[in-house]
Amino acid sequence: MSVFAYPSQVIREAERPLLDVGVDLMSRAARALARCSAEVLQESRGQVSGSRVTVLAGPGNNAGDGLFAAAALSRRGAHITVVTLFEATHDGGLDAARRAGADVIGFPETDADISAEVLRELTRSDLVFDSILGTGARRGLPTHIASLLNDWQRSSSVNGTRGRNSATGTHGSKRAAATVIAVDVPSDLSPDEKGSTDRIHADHTVTFGGLKTELTDPRVRAFTGTVTVIDIGLELDAKLATAEVVDTGDLNADFPRPGPEEYKYSRGIVGILAGSEEYPGAGVLTSTSAVNCGVGMVRYLGSQLVAEFVIGLHAEVVTATGRMDAVVMGPGDPETEHVHDAVDSLSETNVPVVLDAGGLDMVGRAESVKGTWLAERPVVLTPHAGELARLLSRILGEIITASRINSDPIGWAQMAARLSGCIVLLKGHQTVIAAPDGFCVLPEVGPASLATAGSGDVLAGIIGAMVAIAHARNQHSSAEHPLLERELAHTVGLGVLVHNAAGRRAVNAGALVDAVAEVTGELIHGGYLIE
Repeated sequence: MSVFAYPSQVIREAERPLLDVGVDLMSRAARALARCSAEVLQESRGQVSGSRVTVLAGPGNNAGDGLFAAAALSRRGAHITVVTLFEATHDGGLDAARRAGADVIGFPETDADISAEVLRELTRSDLVFDSILGTGARRGLPTHIASLLNDWQRSSSVNGTRGRNSATGTHGSKRAAATVIAVDVPSDLSPDEKGSTDRIHADHTVTFGGLKTELTDPRVRAFTGTVTVIDIGLELDAKLATAEVVDTGDLNADFPRPGPEEYKYSRGIVGILAGSEEYPGAGVLTSTSAVNCGVGMVRYLGSQLVAEFVIGLHAEVVTATGRMDAVVMGPGDPETEHVHDAVDSLSETNVPVVLDAGGLDMVGRAESVKGTWLAERPVVLTPHAGELARLLSRILGEIITASRINSDPIGWAQMAARLSGCIVLLKGHQTVIAAPDGFCVLPEVGPASLATAGSGDVLAGIIGAMVAIAHARNQHSSAEHPLLERELAHTVGLGVLVHNAAGRRAVNAGALVDAVAEVTGELIHGGYLIE
């Protein structure tokens, strides 16, 4: 289900009132960490008893979390080794670990014998806690710690995309790799690939109180592994969130199912200006995916040739002009005269627009659209990295490349949203949906099968249908306020989830549009989607 992400400072401020009245948040965090760790050990080796757990302990509170959790694991039969990496660590946590029978190794900056001992302990561990540095730490690890981590990773074989450790037993046989759990956040977390061998690559990150913004950046997945958020009783204000992570659970909960009192106009009408005589297939795919989303009506606004193909497949699509609740423009390079007609039909309305492919050329800086047809309406842009690079190159007056976009998808999507004043859906391995205020919606990653010709046209049709339904419901509601940016971004995120779910059932765009109907049919008639 939907999880909001917050700056670390917001979470620390939410902790303060509880700490002031004596609530032991560390105890709550440590118990949850011990429980998660026990589950990991039971899955990897069948039991907690007899396992070897090493705590890499720094000077802060996350060391306390790791040490108290390790003490709990010791009481279940685990052998605990604590490696203190600084002159001091969390006193209460260290005392608890010692009372539980932990071995403690002080790791000074220079001592070859102790370095070898620590490295040996790491390589024979079943579980390692990264409790070195927390959210308040500055970037960069001390040299002796970075060197230890480098030696540990160099002595290990690379497993998959993360540097998980694989140790060698006394007879040369490979033993199971140590599972690494980062406590709250991985130490020295940074999207910068430089120095990645000097940092820990966690298999799991167990974070407390709320999801930290830095953990949502797709560039840090190699360091975080899977992220588990532990509720320790904080009251976080969603208005202070910087991002929302959505998955199939949100689709099941929030998909706009038709109510018993709804009719076709309250269900939304989407206009589709997609396809041309040169690229008719784009019009068919975009229109079909909109039809298959269960929108109230689809109007096709393009060329007569493409209209005949569309109506031949979907007799319910209309070509007559009339009311619309959203318009999709751009896929398949529609002819200029149809674009002009569509723009004229939108004058003096607040109908949302979804711009894809060639439609993106209409967008400039937010200041430049004031007084134009794009002003006073919600606009959703759906570029891939190359299209966003061209858009930003035009706006900024400098060359932006697709590789630069891919190096920081969240940052560039946020910049494009801020400069254009539009919701920006940046397509890619990790789809990013950015609002002009910087807020992002991050849908779960879709299947690789979506990387196929026509997939973007299908997505544009889905987004158009979802936005039309949201706009129609908003117009019929008693509130009668315009769609808010974050509401619209969430709606667009649901559309991406529909696209992802359909992609898991199809290998090409032709099959994808049929799968859209299957997915939405299950959501509407079955009530929930089983993936």
